[in-house]
Amino acid sequence: MKRFWVFMTLLLTIFSLFAEEENSQDENACDYARQAKDIEIWQKYLEKFPEGKCAFEAETEIEKLKNENQAPEQPAEERAEEEKYEKEPTFMVMTLEPVVYYRPYKAAGISLLVVGLAADLAGGITYYTGWFKDDSKMMLGGLITSIVGAPLWITGAVLLSIRKPMPSKNVELSSLSVAPTKGGAYASFGLNF
Repeated sequence: MKRFWVFMTLLLTIFSLFAEEENSQDENACDYARQAKDIEIWQKYLEKFPEGKCAFEAETEIEKLKNENQAPEQPAEERAEEEKYEKEPTFMVMTLEPVVYYRPYKAAGISLLVVGLAADLAGGITYYTGWFKDDSKMMLGGLITSIVGAPLWITGAVLLSIRKPMPSKNVELSSLSVAPTKGGAYASFGLNF
């Protein structure tokens, strides 16, 4: 009886593998037809997979491509103007000032990093000294010191890695207005800094 069940399991596995292979062929053919955007390729897809996942899409794409091929001809002047714009290179000029960064938590980060590393070093030395002397209290003190030191130096490293852009120190003229009056003129200006 066990042989029968093993044989049935093998058959089921083989059939499921072939079904997945056919689905993957359908998906690959559909993707290829989408990329090619050609009527003949969509027709070949429909011949091979008439009930495939992309059968409806294939029919609509065939109709769409047939309609595009039957589009009325544009006058030569319009085509020449379109080609002129298509062939002209487009340039984009960007002037970017380099962004200067600073570390706002540098002092706190360095101090926490140093204190945490010193605590880990002291805790390690204390732990191993207690281990060699067979002193459980010393080992426990070293372990606690190391456990306390690890978050300190990790926090210090994180604070040290935080960067922020420097605020702009430029003064810019934002608005300028002049209004004539009977006895002269009034002027006002606005600054951004």
